[in-house]
Amino acid sequence: MIVSFIQINQVMKSIYIVVALLFILAFQATGQEKSKPSPNLRDTLAIKNLNEIVISALRINIPLRQIPAAISVVPGTQVNAMAKTIAADDALRLVPGVRIDNGTGGSRVHVYIRGQGVLTESGFRGIGVFIDGISINTPGGFAPDLYDVDWETVSNVEVVKGLAASLYGTNATGGIINITTKDGGSKPVNASLYTSAGSNGFWKILGQVDGTQGNVNYRISYSHMQSHGYRIHQSYMSDNLSEKLTWTPSSKIKVTQLLTYTNYFNQNSEGINLSRYDTVGHTSANTDAVRYNEFHLTQRLTGATTVRYDFAKNQDITVKGFIRMNNYQETSNNGDDFKPYVNPGITAQYDLHFGKENLFNNITLGVDYQSMKMTEHMFAVPDGDHIDNNRVDSYWSKEVFDINNVLINQVIRQRSTGLFLIDKLDISKRLYALLNVRYDYVYNQLDSSTNKDSRTFQKPTFRIGLAYDLAKAANIYASYGSGFLVPTEDELYNNPVQYGGFNSLITPTTSLGGELGVRGELGKKFYYDVTGFNINSKNEFYRYSVPGRGNNTAFYGNMGGSTRWGVETYLSYSPLDFLKFDVAYAYSHFQYTTPDSVKGHWIPQCPEHVLTAEAAVKFLKHFTLTMNVQYESKWYIQVDDSIYNHYTENGIIRSSSERTGFTVANANLKYSWKLGSLLGDLSFYCKNMFDEQYFGFTEPNNGPDYNSYQAAPGREFFVSLRLRL
Repeated sequence: MIVSFIQINQVMKSIYIVVALLFILAFQATGQEKSKPSPNLRDTLAIKNLNEIVISALRINIPLRQIPAAISVVPGTQVNAMAKTIAADDALRLVPGVRIDNGTGGSRVHVYIRGQGVLTESGFRGIGVFIDGISINTPGGFAPDLYDVDWETVSNVEVVKGLAASLYGTNATGGIINITTKDGGSKPVNASLYTSAGSNGFWKILGQVDGTQGNVNYRISYSHMQSHGYRIHQSYMSDNLSEKLTWTPSSKIKVTQLLTYTNYFNQNSEGINLSRYDTVGHTSANTDAVRYNEFHLTQRLTGATTVRYDFAKNQDITVKGFIRMNNYQETSNNGDDFKPYVNPGITAQYDLHFGKENLFNNITLGVDYQSMKMTEHMFAVPDGDHIDNNRVDSYWSKEVFDINNVLINQVIRQRSTGLFLIDKLDISKRLYALLNVRYDYVYNQLDSSTNKDSRTFQKPTFRIGLAYDLAKAANIYASYGSGFLVPTEDELYNNPVQYGGFNSLITPTTSLGGELGVRGELGKKFYYDVTGFNINSKNEFYRYSVPGRGNNTAFYGNMGGSTRWGVETYLSYSPLDFLKFDVAYAYSHFQYTTPDSVKGHWIPQCPEHVLTAEAAVKFLKHFTLTMNVQYESKWYIQVDDSIYNHYTENGIIRSSSERTGFTVANANLKYSWKLGSLLGDLSFYCKNMFDEQYFGFTEPNNGPDYNSYQAAPGREFFVSLRLRL
């Protein structure tokens, strides 16, 4: 499908403005006296070096040039280049193949990698997310949110794209997001302060203390964030405590202890139909959102310990254990739903390294085990005629309207076990092979007074690849593998037949696919990474709703087969020390192949073109201006033939499911300084500077005129201050 001329004009107009301003500043910078930039400025514009990047997301530390897989690395300086560091959509903006929907402006996001993870009601599935090596996914592969990530404390992010199930199981069919938080500084005591404030009543403050005392490195931080939201009934508020301690008693033993507490509240304005969008406006909420006081409340405590022991020459063992306690409440016009759960897990792996320089073997054997017990209680609420529609809506109200009628009372248990083998073979100084083999077993059990049910899923997966380090300018890689995506607990206990019980109509999705890519650097000025991929899936999941069960209740089934192929490109060019350009572009051709009723239809929520172009320039020694343009082409909402039909609403001819794309431009101006031992920067950030009106998230619903649309924020301004002592 070809991008329209008008859309291209919009993108080019924004790019012209960015480039013109950057060259004006660059011209001014060339006239300044030459001096060595301070490290905190220079690192922001540094080009990647393949010989220096080491990846840990594959369970063993491997130099990037030796890995036969598409991997994007996001350093902390890039995360912080846009000042409002609160959510993944800003942090991962330059990762091609990753799409993040932020329908609230806060931390509640939907994440897709190569089309995997689309159409979930909340959170995302099929993508493994790890914080300091600890999985946040449940045994069924569901990642409920990214609330535990305080992006201000992030050191770097590694994103592995494609079929990675053979590494981490069913929770990594689409890829892996591996997040590493910062360690403490080298001094005994360091202190940091971050504060930000801006549009829609937003403010955030974070305090951190860290350092190194002997063989102990530590960091502890606390942050509070809140906003009224840009739509009616869309406020959010969070508290986040993050503690990390690393003890190294000897060169052979390393112990890391982690503790995270998250308290996240957000009102749920829900999606609206186009008629309400036209008549009330882009800030309006769903008609039920206010009167039922719809909200989400998450309270979560996670403790974890990782121990690595080098017990012999070329042999080591790593053990990771965690326990997560989560309280979750969601209110809606369907009911007041409580889903508390306890989720312990453990991973153990043994690493053996042996061989000669031209034929060196790195073998890893391991096991992952998780369990979860969730107790769900859902209380009925009155119908709309028995709720006061004129009540005053408060930003932080937790008022509910339960009646003495229990819709769901059940206990859900999950267990997952994964056995894995990784063999990384250095065939020569330039040729490397990587083989992953894994077997997964996932057990689900449901108990209630009226239902007793269980479902078991099991399957082996594999991935094999080669990387050839032809030259510094050309690192070639290729891989082929399989995927195994099981229904998560959310998709199982949302039963379309009745309240309670498992959805017996849904089965796992299986996939086969490969990728071919090349990456490299030319001098210290230019870095590139281009990957082509193809994935064929059977029993692809899809989402639908059931009349009579509420417009906002999502159910899941298997649509049929699909083919997903595309090209992901990342380019980084720094012609001068004070000037850098980055471009991330993904072309995605995702369509169903079976059954015949949907053959050739596009997979919903997957734009064909996604582009981010960013430029940064340093000038007057202390200033850095970063500007970017983000473009997405149109996408579809519905799966069936309605995507080709139209209907008339309020005298306007509507497309049943096709949504036009958008172009958004952002800019951040940062002033950095050093005063004695105090480092600081002050940032002014304008998001969506041309006030583009578009939808940030869409969902299918009962009919074409009831599709759910969530308007994205318009123009916003933020100011942020960082201090480090």
